[in-house]
Amino acid sequence: MVDVYMVGEKKGWRMFPKLKQYFDIGEKQVWTYLPTMTDGSPCPASEHPSACKMVGKENIGGRPATKWELVNQHGVHIYLWTDDKLGVAVRWHIENVTYDLTGIHEGAVPDSMFELPLGYSKSNMLNPAR
Repeated sequence: MVDVYMVGEKKGWRMFPKLKQYFDIGEKQVWTYLPTMTDGSPCPASEHPSACKMVGKENIGGRPATKWELVNQHGVHIYLWTDDKLGVAVRWHIENVTYDLTGIHEGAVPDSMFELPLGYSKSNMLNPAR
């Protein structure tokens, strides 16, 4: 599974290379994984800013990160670690699932990385791999 996010456009795709399928990712899903940061904090743009707080500092994948606790519209506590240098989320813990961003490389990315590969079809299923 590969996720591609165009943060400025607030959209993206979740792609399944083995199946050559994808589905659209909307603004809420993009925000979950790449929250809007204001002065290094995701709190001002969170669903409940008053329930958002910094929990501490940790190293994630050898990178200094800040840990945040947020509460979504359903009352679910989400833990988010943001890379201190890049200002992007590198770890998310939502309910009983943890996601890690790995293999971070800084530098230019070709525009082709933000185009759907040829031969992919759109799926209406949330997760066609299952």
